[in-house]
Amino acid sequence: MMAQRPGLWDGRRRAVTLGMISNIIGAAAAAGAAVTAWLSTHWQTDLTQWTLVLAGIGGVFVIKGTIILGIAESRPYMPRESDADMQHSLRAFEGRLNSRQKAMVERLDKLEAEITNIRVGS
Repeated sequence: MMAQRPGLWDGRRRAVTLGMISNIIGAAAAAGAAVTAWLSTHWQTDLTQWTLVLAGIGGVFVIKGTIILGIAESRPYMPRESDADMQHSLRAFEGRLNSRQKAMVERLDKLEAEITNIRVGS
């Protein structure tokens, strides 16, 4: 059994990613509100309702993203495997390592015996 590494879409990381995406959308909407406010003054047109709509959308997304990030950061990281599973995996790895070491020692002993036979035969 291979150890599973947490990926991008595991619990806490997913929440952090979604919170950051929400904050980016909110910042883009707030930038749009700033642009429409500037256009309203520069072109002397009434884009106040669009400015308010974009500012409201930006505010909602930023608040939502900030709450998601706050919740994600307040929760401790919990590995997917429990301690018992981790100990079992570690024991299995040690067993494989020991068997490979034993096979390597046996192969080295065999090679040393073959080298000795070659020297004696020469």
